[in-house]
Amino acid sequence: MEVHAHTHSSGKKWTHYFWEFLMLFLAVFCGFLAEYQLEHKIEKDREKQFMKSLLVDLEKDSASLAYNIEKGPSIVQYSDSLTSELKKRPLQGREKRIYRFLALISDGINFRYNDRTVSQLRNSGGFRLVTKLEVSNAVLDYDVLMREAQSYVGSNESWSFLQPAIIKSATIFDIDLVFKIQEDVLKYFNQPDSVHFPEEPRLIIYDETAIRQFNSMQRYAQLTDQVKLYYSNKAFEQNRVLNSLIRKEYHLK
Repeated sequence: MEVHAHTHSSGKKWTHYFWEFLMLFLAVFCGFLAEYQLEHKIEKDREKQFMKSLLVDLEKDSASLAYNIEKGPSIVQYSDSLTSELKKRPLQGREKRIYRFLALISDGINFRYNDRTVSQLRNSGGFRLVTKLEVSNAVLDYDVLMREAQSYVGSNESWSFLQPAIIKSATIFDIDLVFKIQEDVLKYFNQPDSVHFPEEPRLIIYDETAIRQFNSMQRYAQLTDQVKLYYSNKAFEQNRVLNSLIRKEYHLK
């Protein structure tokens, strides 16, 4: 009788520990699942937040690129107009037209890249959060193109085309006058006679050799604007596609 009672008691004790272990295991497992789901949700939320931030950057880039595309052809065109005007004789009496063309092309084509979000993704290892491969590839392609364009704008090649024309222009033209009339020139873009000149415009020199040299240099400088315009058009299209892709994949308006 005593042995039988001892065996029955040991059986109850074993099942009791088994169920305790099972309940503990289930509690830990459920906790793990809950933590995993929470971490997954946090990462998905971070991914979507990065995409929203990237859309803001893309909108800024788009506005800048659209401006380049709008004014770029005019800069190239009026660069031709300037060199053509400088070939005419006599130059006396043509100064207002010459200075107007100078004012129209002096701003050039600027290339700005709002890379705040892409830099954050790269520096923080955040690209692993971008789970959609097509979006990740499109972002990287856009980043490569924009950095390539920026690199060209600041390159020795680009500057070697621009610098001689800039230096030479300062010996022939009154550069201060160019900046004084620039606002009026842009304001009265289609009304050149309405541009106010603070004084009767004159060239610093009318030397034939110097002007021929400037014309030659300006044609090379014009090439940099053509390249910048090419990059602007290509980047604008990639920007549009990437913007649309992000909105579609992440259901953003």
